[in-house]
Amino acid sequence: MASRLGVSPARILLLFREVELSPSATLSSLKIGVADIIDCVVLSSTPEPSKESESGEELRLRVQGQEKHQVLEVTVPRGAPLKTLMSHYAEAMGLKGHKLSFFFDGEKLSGQGTPAELGMEQEDLIEVRG
Repeated sequence: MASRLGVSPARILLLFREVELSPSATLSSLKIGVADIIDCVVLSSTPEPSKESESGEELRLRVQGQEKHQVLEVTVPRGAPLKTLMSHYAEAMGLKGHKLSFFFDGEKLSGQGTPAELGMEQEDLIEVRG
């Protein structure tokens, strides 16, 4: 897909039923049929690699909008600022440019905080309002 669109593979985001696909996912493991649709989003910038992501210290988080269909599962390094996750969600949901607020355990998040600083764990939920 990246070569067809002329972009770096790191800028491609594939979504199936609004869940981010793993690069190792296969059609049979996803149980995709002929009528299913895989969405492709080209991100505006390549995420910056961090030491945590290289050492495998990553978290899989769920980001949920006000509507049930506005959920996105993302994998982020524990030490990466949340601003990357926030812009990733806005772009994937077609909400870039909208004023969005992100909350974890009832506390409003700033883009500067990291999952490690906030004590986030695997499969934690970040709520989005706006």
